[in-house]
Amino acid sequence: KSRDQNGLKWGQLWVSNAGLPATIETDPTRLQQILKNMLSNALKFTERGWVSLVVGAAAGRIRFDVRDTGIGIAADQHEVIFEAFRQADGGSNRKFGGTGLGLSISRDLARLLGGDLDVESTPERGSTFTLSLPVRYAAPDAMPGRAHVTPSPRRTSADGAARSVRPTPAADDRDRLAATSRSLLIIEDDPAFAQILFDLAHELEFQGLIAATAEDGLAMAKRHRPSAIVLDIGLPDRSGLSVLDALKRDPLTRHIPVHVISASDHTKTALEMGAVGYALKPIEREQLLEAIKHLQAKVTQKLRRVLIVEGDPVLRESTAHLLATDSVETVAVGTAVDALEHLGGTPFDCMVLDLSLPDRSGLELLAEMSRGDQYAVPPVIVYTGRSLSQDQVHELEQFSSSIVIKGARSPERLLDEVTLFLHQVESELPAERRRMLCDARDREDVFEGRRILIVEDEVRNVFALTSVLEPRGARVEIARNGLEALEHLRQNPGVDLVLMDIMMPVMDGLEATREIRKQPQFAKLPIIALTAKAMIDDRENCLAAGANDYIAKPLEVDRLLSLARVWIRK
Repeated sequence: KSRDQNGLKWGQLWVSNAGLPATIETDPTRLQQILKNMLSNALKFTERGWVSLVVGAAAGRIRFDVRDTGIGIAADQHEVIFEAFRQADGGSNRKFGGTGLGLSISRDLARLLGGDLDVESTPERGSTFTLSLPVRYAAPDAMPGRAHVTPSPRRTSADGAARSVRPTPAADDRDRLAATSRSLLIIEDDPAFAQILFDLAHELEFQGLIAATAEDGLAMAKRHRPSAIVLDIGLPDRSGLSVLDALKRDPLTRHIPVHVISASDHTKTALEMGAVGYALKPIEREQLLEAIKHLQAKVTQKLRRVLIVEGDPVLRESTAHLLATDSVETVAVGTAVDALEHLGGTPFDCMVLDLSLPDRSGLELLAEMSRGDQYAVPPVIVYTGRSLSQDQVHELEQFSSSIVIKGARSPERLLDEVTLFLHQVESELPAERRRMLCDARDREDVFEGRRILIVEDEVRNVFALTSVLEPRGARVEIARNGLEALEHLRQNPGVDLVLMDIMMPVMDGLEATREIRKQPQFAKLPIIALTAKAMIDDRENCLAAGANDYIAKPLEVDRLLSLARVWIRK
């Protein structure tokens, strides 16, 4: 690397052909990450001169030498620089900023790939960092669908017995289900409350199914295809929000109406994800009865109604054509006045709203709809091609807890959202619309460009989590303990989601979460705690510390992605 008269930096890659194999077998993502860290570090500490990357091979190993003419490192500091957030001396730290975790995590990843990362350096004469890897590396076997994140050591209760989080299954109607009867699946770990719901289900002529854990609930939903579901959020093995996400992403269960009843208030999130209702515990018997009656109405409903409010007549007609079926009636209007007139009459199941209307803005229409009880407000999908700022998004969301904002005019994405709120059975849709729904989900972009901070001290866990998130477009950042996480957030604002391990040295995840929540700028930063499955009180401790949610180790890919999708959108 050198600078020309304009101050631009130039680099060179030197490859020694002698002894180089035609190919190497290793993890390309991790290799790229290590080399980027090495080059970034060399460029940072080289003000004049050059930086080179030399590739060679010897004794069955491939070598990547990153050489620079930078400030160099004293011999007694060679190992220090591989420690997280450490510099060779305070002067370089003040001048260049911390090295962060680049070299530290790079050495760990190199060793995970069967190699190593070393340095040779002399002060004021530059440095050579050498990555050596085997030409062929066989990664350890992995269980399909599971990210191998090592759990913390299993802890025990005071009497020495391991503490289990799995409740005893309750008696229900699973062995005597009638094909023609309505069934209600109750996913609830409180046996007494589950029994109350079970008895109410019988009163309303539902057969009852009871699941005490998230995993049992998902398995029963797929196996029995219940007519409706009542879901708790605080489940022992997995957050109920991730269960809701899993149900709504599976074409076999997506149409099933779900009513959430929980002690924690996640109303807005659950309604946006497709829940038909949300009630907070403690709850009176009459309220429970009304919740189940609401589900009953959804189950027996034959015709769904969609209100389309679109100022452009061509788009209004095409949107109506896209959404209408034999079981879906569309009413399309072009002004806010017409929309309010229809909302004062027969209820709608969903509303598609353009923000650019001729008589008033979509935001003004939402404000009018929210005043008093004059209008029955359905779930609202803001369908616009306009680029919205965060302030505009927040202003829109204050008028309805069930607004879903779409950033582009995509028919596939709109169809996906509308079928979610209408609880349509996908297998009964025309083939072309099923194809469009499939395309919409294949192009999921919720993680694209989003910054996720992994706070974890075990490099294999970092490796596994990164391997799941990066291919989906996320930008993964790393801290090795709670103290480093606090420093990272301070120096690098704009993180979208934190995955926080609980058992770490220096500062554990609970203390780190509490410290993060003390800072006003991080009040709404989503934090998901990675807990030890053996501890029954992990969930309560994490939520009390300020985490938004939790997930137990060992982490399964589907669970992790479901929960990340829930919170990264916030």
